[in-house]
Amino acid sequence: MNQKNRTMRMSKARPWSWGGLILLLLITPSLLLASDRVTVIKGATVITGTGEEISSGEVVIEDGKISLVGSQLEIPENARVIEANGLTLIAGMILPRTSQGLLGNRVSGISCDQTVENRWVDEEMDWDSFLEAGYVAAGFVPAGTGFHGQAIVVHTAPESNDRILKKSVFLPVNLSSSSSLHRTVKQAFDGARSEIEGQKKAREKWDKEQEEAKKKAEEAKKKEAENKDSEKGKASDSKEKKDSKDEKPQEYKAPPINPSLKPLVDILENKDEAMPLVFSLNSPGLLLHVDAAFEDIKEMKDRDPQNVFILPSSRTGAFHEVMETLIERKSTVMIPPGVSALPDTYVRYHVPAALSRGGCEVITLPKSDNAAAMRAVPSLLSEQVRFGMSFEAALASVTSAPAKFLGLGDRMGTIEEGKDAHFVLFEGHPLKPGARVMKTIIGGEVVWDREDR
Repeated sequence: MNQKNRTMRMSKARPWSWGGLILLLLITPSLLLASDRVTVIKGATVITGTGEEISSGEVVIEDGKISLVGSQLEIPENARVIEANGLTLIAGMILPRTSQGLLGNRVSGISCDQTVENRWVDEEMDWDSFLEAGYVAAGFVPAGTGFHGQAIVVHTAPESNDRILKKSVFLPVNLSSSSSLHRTVKQAFDGARSEIEGQKKAREKWDKEQEEAKKKAEEAKKKEAENKDSEKGKASDSKEKKDSKDEKPQEYKAPPINPSLKPLVDILENKDEAMPLVFSLNSPGLLLHVDAAFEDIKEMKDRDPQNVFILPSSRTGAFHEVMETLIERKSTVMIPPGVSALPDTYVRYHVPAALSRGGCEVITLPKSDNAAAMRAVPSLLSEQVRFGMSFEAALASVTSAPAKFLGLGDRMGTIEEGKDAHFVLFEGHPLKPGARVMKTIIGGEVVWDREDR
């Protein structure tokens, strides 16, 4: 795209007449503040995430949104400029799963209604750790095992009045053995099925009561016709009508569903709002047991198989054994970067790169759920590239891929006009060893700056 002739949708400055000067003096403070909402990031190498890389590029931000992307743009004199010469700009990174800083005990069992909204004190959260690593958004889930809650996605800005970006995003399932997997899945969906049966029976009971009330009303009308010439009949009829009115059923109200099972009910009933299940696989064999556990759920037999998984960071695992299965299914896989060794050999095998080359959607997680591991992600991504993952896929694994999975692809993950102005400025190339975040920007505002540390 030739950006040289593109101009902002703002008029150039012109000499002022006396009338113009008087008009300027009458401008309200709110209009003066409006010019402050225009920000330009200037001079960076812009990697848009859409296949385009712009040297000495500019990104124009208005009201927290990207309005223009290009080079040699005409910049208004009143724009606030963030000088970024020698730096590289990418879309803000997104962490899809973390429990850092949360209060309260671990959750276990079947607790699909658990969220983290009341599990942190905002002022005490270490948001700087996320920002220093380049993360502009994070999906928080309660720590635990079993069906241990649901994810919400939040901004990582130090101060935010609207921190939550999206609620009820996915259901994590964390089970360490095949026996616990089969038992817990069966228990969970048997419970959900019981809730559905309870709803069905309640409706059938109400329908029956409606039918009985209808018959009773018809009988009352019949008696009215038979006794309309009798005063006694009229008096009796008045009582019958009153009784009929009193006994008429109200509008149907379904009984409440157990909140801990409601998300699973939505899955069984295949509702649009049903959240995807995300299975943590501590061993490759668990992938096969996931399929086996769901074979007994008749409501889901004709659907696509469970297809979102979290793999561990172990360097000695045998996950190469299930590569073909994951690739055949085009699974979405959340996985820390790292090289594995094939069992009992010195042969190295890079699971994320192999999955990506095979067509899976790879989303990169830190090796541990802490600040140091988050900071190490860019350097480890460079390792993935050396082992065969494309640069585009490696970058997408921390930007557009998690944004898409979390249902935020229309708002973030790439640098395009109309999207939220969330960025990271790196010192040099972001996927070179030793790459450092210099600035993190949310909504067009610099919320973390290395020069201030």
